[in-house]
Amino acid sequence: MLMLSSLQLAGQQLRSMPDSTLAPFYHGVASGDPLADRVIIWTRLTLPTPDNQALVNWRIATDTLFQDVVNSGTATTNVDRDFTVKVDATGLKPNTWYYYQFDYQGVKSLTGRTRTLPVGQVDRLRMAVMSCSDYQNGYYHAYRDMARRNELDVAVHLGDYIYEYGASSLLLDREHEPSTEIITVADYRLRHSLYKLDPDLRAMHQQLPVVAVWDDHETANNAWTDGAQNHQPATEGDWQTRKQAGKQVYMEWMPIREDAVAPDEIYRRFGFGNLVSLYMLDTRLEGRDEQLGASDPQINDPDRTLISEDQFTWLTNGIKADSARWIVLGQQVMMAPLKAFGAVLNTDQWDGYPAQRQRLYDFFGQENVHNAVVLTGDIHTAWANDLPLANYVSATGEGAAGVEFVTTSITSSNGSIPVGPAVIQLLNPHIKFVELQDHGYFVLDLTADRAQAEYVFVSDIEAPSYTSEVGPVWATLHGSRRLSPGTVSVPPVYPPLAPAAPQISTATRQPSGIVQIVAAPNPFYAQVVLQFALQHPDEAQASLVNSQGQVVMTRHLGRLQAGVHHLHFDGAALPAGVYHSVIRTLSGLESSKLIKIAE
Repeated sequence: MLMLSSLQLAGQQLRSMPDSTLAPFYHGVASGDPLADRVIIWTRLTLPTPDNQALVNWRIATDTLFQDVVNSGTATTNVDRDFTVKVDATGLKPNTWYYYQFDYQGVKSLTGRTRTLPVGQVDRLRMAVMSCSDYQNGYYHAYRDMARRNELDVAVHLGDYIYEYGASSLLLDREHEPSTEIITVADYRLRHSLYKLDPDLRAMHQQLPVVAVWDDHETANNAWTDGAQNHQPATEGDWQTRKQAGKQVYMEWMPIREDAVAPDEIYRRFGFGNLVSLYMLDTRLEGRDEQLGASDPQINDPDRTLISEDQFTWLTNGIKADSARWIVLGQQVMMAPLKAFGAVLNTDQWDGYPAQRQRLYDFFGQENVHNAVVLTGDIHTAWANDLPLANYVSATGEGAAGVEFVTTSITSSNGSIPVGPAVIQLLNPHIKFVELQDHGYFVLDLTADRAQAEYVFVSDIEAPSYTSEVGPVWATLHGSRRLSPGTVSVPPVYPPLAPAAPQISTATRQPSGIVQIVAAPNPFYAQVVLQFALQHPDEAQASLVNSQGQVVMTRHLGRLQAGVHHLHFDGAALPAGVYHSVIRTLSGLESSKLIKIAE
């Protein structure tokens, strides 16, 4: 991977530090699970010394200046929810862009931007579809690219939003926190916090409503209902306890609507008027039997399931009653067969559960589902596939049950496919496009006549800047059930993006008087020096705060003169991890991120 000079190192440290101008809403804002009359809005409150409970005000309006506020209220958060704030903002109009904001004691968050679902006649819909964002493997250029595109209605995340692995990155300041593999509720909270401090991920959430599902890395690699490849009970405890921890924290930290009756279920439907029904599935944790080897005869057992019978019934009953033009399934693992010289390459995909896949195909045929589109992540590479039946004809595409678009990863390392694209397509003629190297996402553009994926690829994820380009376009025409080449569409123009900086409030118009904080060395083993400058004389106090908001060290500095000051902290006795240095004066406070590493 890319090795950085000391000058580049300093620049990258500044890039990845929490933005002190966002305090106490360091993690930004997010929205998700939009309906025609409501949407979930989310933030997280980070205070140096939080009480057990806090009140946060919120408001939602049709304009960025909040002159037309349509709903507002106060939300309560506490330590039990890790001070995350989630509001179901109701009383909204369909197919409308809104702006929302949080307020804590007069200090305002970033302004978020979201959109409700349309009803009735809908002519067009554009979704950004993404998956697999390993923080350690690179910078989130694809998220930034989505945030800059003022042409998208909604973002769909198909899982692997976080990764559970311990620290291993060679990129500066992209190592996981905590540095060990995450297992407990506290571990998963720290990992979600780290990811949402990333400025590019924060920008995507700020500008677009997100519909998301988990895959395996939100708990552990190659998970199934009763275990995971990357879980060892002898050293990591009970799997169900760990799985529940991952689920709980996902619900806390994601803008997802929580079902009081079935809090662990994330399969759900979103209706975009008469044009699209989006069914989000859980092919990972809810009903999956354990993966088998490709040669195991039990792999063809008709009772083996990737999704439970309850979920299968919910899906098929929903489609039977559905009148939308396009039936879209958002799910985690590749549905189309993938073989090399007759051998299944990956039984973690639908290839490992062929009987249930055939049942779904048979259902599509019985119900005459003309326009089935499957959206897939997980495999870290880009694909466009026909879903072949037994009578499939590769030359014409006749005999397909529907089509599948697979998004490459945001950053996660490309999959280890043992053969190249040409051989893959020769051996699997239903695969019309495959790209094994690049990172990015795709835009699913749907009209009454066609649904097409416009693949967007970003440049070097190990470099701090990037370029992007639209690659191949693959489409399926209404009623065809197969793929054909498409053309890049002309994007629509939507209302303004949300402002990039937080709105200045009367409570924060006066500057803190602290112009900078520099920590050296950072990361540190024992001694760390904080350097800061005061614009005017003031009473000052310095603290170290751990990643759970607890003050672990405090220094009362008394009244200091204007100018540059420094002080030493001895952190030798502190456990390794992420801390914040906080300089507080009578005029305000500033903070920055410190990383303590073990010797």
